[in-house]
Formats: sequence, C-alpha cells, structure tokens
Amino acid sequence: MRAFMSYQIDDRAIAARVSDLLSKVAITSFMAHEHIEVSVEWRAEILRQLGLADLFIPILSTKYYSSIWCKQESGIAAFRNMTIIPLSIDGTIPQGFFNHIQSTKIDPDSPTYENLFPAIAKHDVSFLIDAITKIISASGNYRTAESNFALILPYINHARNAQVAELLRVSAKNDQVCNAGLCARTYLPPLFASHGHLLDAATKKELSDTLDRYKTK
Repeated sequence: MRAFMSYQIDDRAIAARVSDLLSKVAITSFMAHEHIEVSVEWRAEILRQLGLADLFIPILSTKYYSSIWCKQESGIAAFRNMTIIPLSIDGTIPQGFFNHIQSTKIDPDSPTYENLFPAIAKHDVSFLIDAITKIISASGNYRTAESNFALILPYINHARNAQVAELLRVSAKNDQVCNAGLCARTYLPPLFASHGHLLDAATKKELSDTLDRYKTK
C-alpha cells in the first residue's frame, strides 16, 4: 500500500514522523522533499506519485492552505476519490473538496497508530489486520504486548478465520504476548475458544496450557 504525504514545508518533520509510523505497517510513503531526485521533473513526479498512491495524508495547519501546491494536491486527491486521512496539528479543518471528511487532531511530536488505523481500515481492513498482527508478533515486553493487542480489537470482527488463527499462532509463539495479563485473561481466551481448532495440534496445546494457567490466577 502507498501513501502520499501532503504538507507545507515547515511541517516536514511532522510528516516524516507519520511516514515512519506507516512504514512499520508496510505502507510506503512518498514525501516530495525526501524522495524526488534532483534531476527529476518534480511536477511530473508529484502527479505520478498521486496516481500511484492509495492513501492521501495531508498534515493540516494554518500554513497548509497558504501553499498553492498543497491545495492543488488535495484537489487532485479528492478528484481521484482517494482515501483521505486529514491529520490536523493545530485544529485546522479540511477545506474545499474534502471538507466533508472529519480530521483527526494529532500531537505533532508524537503521532500514534490510533490516529491512522480507522481510516486505513475503511480502505482495506484485511491489510490492516495483517499489519497489526505483525506488530503484535514483535512485542518485546508484557506492557507493549497488551497495548499492541488492543490495536487489533476494534477490527477483529472483520478478520477472516485464517487471520484469527494466525493471530493466535503468533501469540502462542511469543511469551511476552501469551503471558501478558490482559492478553492471557481477556483478549486471547474468546479467540482461542472460537478459533483454536484451526491451530496445529502442538500450537493448540501450547496455547491452551498457557491460558489454563491464568484461569486460576
């Protein structure tokens, strides 16, 4: 999946922070000031990247609408009917052809997955579920495992059977996930009850034994 980052140059660092988040869920971001080679005709490249992108992410601020290029980019995105994820750093709201879309207020210094995931889910919830599952699988401690697992809960009812089975499998294989209190007592048991039969015998027993230990704690 590809994202086109639209921003006024003074907000370049904020756009880069959002781009870094997107990269962790396998979304490639285009930032004009970072990715256009010196020898490339930049107007043509911006139009090409707008044509390739699935998501259009404007970093809204009072400065955004002072840029003719930002306004033109947003107009093209609206014309293409792209999935638009307006992120506001100062309360500025969408204008023009995407003024019907609700913006999300973000902390400029620390944007979060929660700022992005609802709109990504509307575009492709299956892609998002796979991406969050990978985040969960890489959890390095109990607290992170719990917060990462919470990310998938709003979308779990949209998961295919195979996706729930994969979520259970990666949870079983990561001790920091299956032994995290909220995961072991609250998040995993109902998923194991409904989809545990899809696991291979060894993984099913491993996860069952782990969850059973927490029933009495």
